[in-house]
Amino acid sequence: MAAAEAIRISQPKESEKQQTAELYRMLIHDGTAALIAPDSRRINIPSSIYDVLVKVVETLQEGKAIAVVPLMEQLSTQAAADFLGISRQFLIRELEHGKIPFHYAGSHRRLYFEDVLKYRHERMKDRRASIERMAQEAQKSDYYDKFIPPEE
Repeated sequence: MAAAEAIRISQPKESEKQQTAELYRMLIHDGTAALIAPDSRRINIPSSIYDVLVKVVETLQEGKAIAVVPLMEQLSTQAAADFLGISRQFLIRELEHGKIPFHYAGSHRRLYFEDVLKYRHERMKDRRASIERMAQEAQKSDYYDKFIPPEE
């Protein structure tokens, strides 16, 4: 990811944890949020930005680091594989089978972050469906409630 386009926010400092928790408590209430500009003008926060702000503060107050990345950010195959938690070689096979759109920048494959997110979502959905199907098959075959003693 290009460092200039992605915004990385590390974990809050120890001195900021109380403020972050207080900010989160303030943000989760219903109503219109606003910012006070340096010249004392009140500026209402649009709901789309407010939702992102709540998620950012929620994640930070949990002690987690975050990154805000534009959906059209281009990723290298290694960066995409790292994000997905898979090997680069597995990702290349998935690209060659047409499971994720990509393009070339010179001789290097590039993927849009949005496409990587869609692929991850589809993989999770397929995984859940497989688990549900296995559980249903186990129930049908009467293995679900059957105790199988461990081998000694």
